Amino acid sequence: MGIPRHTGKYLAERILFAFVVLLAAFILLGSPLFEVRQIEVTGNSSLPDKKIVELSGITAGTNIFKVNLKESEVRIRTVPLIKDVHLAREFPSRIVIAVEERQAVALLPVKDGFMQVDREGVCLQESGVAGSLPVVTGAVVPTPVPGQVIRDAKLGTALQVINQLPGSLLKKLSEIHVNGQGQVVLYTLDGVECRLGAPVDINRKASVLLQVLEQIRGQKIAYVDLTGVPVVKYAR
Repeated sequence: MGIPRHTGKYLAERILFAFVVLLAAFILLGSPLFEVRQIEVTGNSSLPDKKIVELSGITAGTNIFKVNLKESEVRIRTVPLIKDVHLAREFPSRIVIAVEERQAVALLPVKDGFMQVDREGVCLQESGVAGSLPVVTGAVVPTPVPGQVIRDAKLGTALQVINQLPGSLLKKLSEIHVNGQGQVVLYTLDGVECRLGAPVDINRKASVLLQVLEQIRGQKIAYVDLTGVPVVKYAR
């Protein structure tokens, strides 16, 4: 008993299709048209393009189909400054590396200077001197290393406050202190002590504080107390 004609035809068509697929794959993998010629990096400001490309392990001349995008993403994510990354192929010969960098929001005092931390408490990199970011005091932690997430209640409180403060107020601050009772005190660049108290109702307190700081600008102030009804204590 022979193979039915329609079955034999179907089998031949499958073999032909498989052959065409294999031939196409062979051509694509061997064609210089699909060699990587451009690697574009987007979203970075702290890390240079060259560093990110080196981390990816992708080199010009590699066939674009042979690039393992997932492995490259894993390698790039080992850098503490990188929060997220996504790689994509743009045919015929370009790879796009889109990164999202972590942004430092505060400085944490360490043995020989300061450590930058982001909104999630991830240590980014050391900073020899205090710059434009507020310094968080009150938290006592062992010297962290870049990439480490600091689990500290006082730092957590400070970051909770930072995440709710408007940028217009943050840029006026030199220090955010959290005491043993979890009370928060802000210090401006002009040395004005601003007592927020418990880390609650931050948006309202920040709004009131901005208004007060504008009104008392240029005057000598001992402190501003926002733990209850706003009080301004003038320096003698």
